[in-house]
Amino acid sequence: MPKLTLHIPETMVAAAKSEAAARRVSVSKLVTDYFATLAAKPSVSDGEDLRLSPRTKRLSGCIPDGEMNAYIDHLERKHS
Repeated sequence: MPKLTLHIPETMVAAAKSEAAARRVSVSKLVTDYFATLAAKPSVSDGEDLRLSPRTKRLSGCIPDGEMNAYIDHLERKHS
């Protein structure tokens, strides 16, 4: 697998490590998951919501359609 060097402020490194630890994944996995969302490029016509991570999209099938927007709003408030 290729390596990627990023130059980011120390505060962002600390935040990434903290978030990764909270999710019990590596920083590499956290970044890979984010890049996967960029690579997916879902079409708006497909009805996919661009704000959801791949993991959340997989879990979102258990939420009734009428409640999806409320759940997305909850996640945005929780993680902002």
